[in-house]
Amino acid sequence: MPLVSAAAYSFTRRATLAALLVITALALTTTATAQAPPGSLWYNGDPNNINGLANERNTAVTQAAVYDDLNVTSPLGWHVTAVFSVDLFSPDMTVTAADWEIRTGISEGNAGTLIASGTTNSPVVTLIGHTQNEFMVEVTELNVFLPMLPSGQHYWLNVTPVGDGTGSSFNTDTSGLNCVGSPCGNDDNAFFTSTYFGTYFTNTNNYDGQPDFSMGVIGTVVPEPATWALLGGGLSALLIAACWRRSFQLKNPRTLQPCKGVFVAMRSRICRSHQRRVLLLDLTGN
Repeated sequence: MPLVSAAAYSFTRRATLAALLVITALALTTTATAQAPPGSLWYNGDPNNINGLANERNTAVTQAAVYDDLNVTSPLGWHVTAVFSVDLFSPDMTVTAADWEIRTGISEGNAGTLIASGTTNSPVVTLIGHTQNEFMVEVTELNVFLPMLPSGQHYWLNVTPVGDGTGSSFNTDTSGLNCVGSPCGNDDNAFFTSTYFGTYFTNTNNYDGQPDFSMGVIGTVVPEPATWALLGGGLSALLIAACWRRSFQLKNPRTLQPCKGVFVAMRSRICRSHQRRVLLLDLTGN
């Protein structure tokens, strides 16, 4: 089933996917199943079946890219391992690669600062079930650290499918359903840039009023020091319990020897901590 007919839409002349009628008709017999993949730190939300904006390179369109904003909410930052976008493909679209970028400081007519970027020749392209033409394009095996930014500052993400010289791809709109993180597909802070369409980082609302787009970031939160201390304390307690249990099970006093080193190490650590506290009290005169 074609996504749109040639009579309804010219893939090579318009940036927007004017698909209110076509996609709504398809949605009558299909159900969206796209949700945040496991490990998502930010997901802007499921496709809303309304529209899309050109997001492609080396297709019927030479270049077009959609950027939407995200916030790192962990004080010590995120370790990003994958990024993705949800895109509607024309039937003749073949994905051969994927570009990705993370930027800061984007504004009208301003590309901001490039933080990290790359191209992979082996993106993970997954049919997600909303329609037979809707796919998640994921770039994996990344190793990118994103620190938390000051209040009011954002990162912007783009993941662009790369074609074989034919076909078309459109980043799907979202209204924030099933979103993860912040913002939640509702802040109208996305930008569009395209050498083909002659536009340079302009707000996407200038294209048929499209405010937010389905995309996301996968990774892990960098734990705070208190978390490591709690983990270390828990492991020590488990080790002691295991030693005692083994000792009583074997009923052999010599089996207490492996535990002796644990107690000595813990006592030494406690003493050193107490000495530092006494020294601090002496220096402060308290």
